[in-house]
Amino acid sequence: MDPLNDLPAESRQDLVAAVQAALRVDKADAERIVRASEPLWEAMEQVGGLVDSWGGGEFCHLFPKMCAVIRSGAE
Repeated sequence: MDPLNDLPAESRQDLVAAVQAALRVDKADAERIVRASEPLWEAMEQVGGLVDSWGGGEFCHLFPKMCAVIRSGAE
């Protein structure tokens, strides 16, 4: 099962492009990072609703911003 397939096609494309831009990685790497984010995001939801569900509107908006913060810390 590919968690990216759970996202609507337009949301998936926009999210992957935003992660690519934030981290300056290619599309395949951005897709890999988005897929890997699912367990962390779901754990954050389960421990008190820190975030909305994985793949939801909040995720698609906040996850690229989180990636940009990580990238800025690595520079």
